[in-house]
Amino acid sequence: MGRSLRASLTTAPVSILRRVTEQPTVSDYESAGERAFDYDRTVALSDGVFAIALTLLVLSLTLPHVRSLHTGVLGNRLVHKNGEYLSYAISFAVIALLWTRHHRLFRTLNRIDVTVTGLNLAYLAFVAFLPFPTRVLGVYGQATAAVVLYAITIAILGMLAGLMRLHVRRAGLVDPSRARELRAPGYWALAPAVFLGSIPIAFVDTTLAKLFWLLVLAPGVVGRLRARARQSAKS
Repeated sequence: MGRSLRASLTTAPVSILRRVTEQPTVSDYESAGERAFDYDRTVALSDGVFAIALTLLVLSLTLPHVRSLHTGVLGNRLVHKNGEYLSYAISFAVIALLWTRHHRLFRTLNRIDVTVTGLNLAYLAFVAFLPFPTRVLGVYGQATAAVVLYAITIAILGMLAGLMRLHVRRAGLVDPSRARELRAPGYWALAPAVFLGSIPIAFVDTTLAKLFWLLVLAPGVVGRLRARARQSAKS
C-alpha cells in the first residue's frame, strides 16, 4: 500500500505535465482566417508602437531657454546641444534597426501563438519606453546613470528579441519556405552583450562606453566587406 502510494505520488506530476503539454493550444482550434487575423493585428500593433516611439524621440530635444532681449545667443545654444542631437540620432538608428529585425522575424512566421504574443508585448513595452532613456541620455549624457539606463534598456530589448527568435523555431511557427532566412546569422546575442559590457566601462568613462556601442555595427560592416570581396573575386 505504501509503495503504491509513493509510486502514484511520484508519477502523478509527470503524468499531469504530459497531459498539459499534449493539450492543443488555442491556435489549434482556430481557422486559417482567424490565425491570419491575429497575425495581422499583432504586426499592425507592432508597427504602430515603433512609429510612435520614433515620433516621440523628437521630444528628447529640449528648447534652449533664451530671454527675449538676448535672442542673439540662440544660435550658440542650439549648437551646444550636440549631446541631445547625438542621442537622438543614435536612438533613431537603434529603433529603425529594431523595427527592421522585427519585420524580418515576423515575415518568416506562418502563425503566432500565446507565447509569441506575450513576448512581443513585452518587447513593444520597452520600445515605447526607449524615448525616456534617450531623453535622459541627451540631457545628462556625461552621467553614468544615464548611460547605464540606456544600455540596460537596449540589452533587455535584445534579449527579448532573442527569446522570440528561439521560441518560434522550437515551436514550429516558421514557414518552411522562409526557414532559411531565420537560420541566417542574426547576431541577436551581440546587442545585449555589447550594451551590458558597456556598463562597467561607463563607470570609468561615459564617452568610451558610448563608443563601445558601435561594436553592434561590426557584423554588418564585416558582412558587406565579405560580400564585396566575393563579388570582386567572381569578376
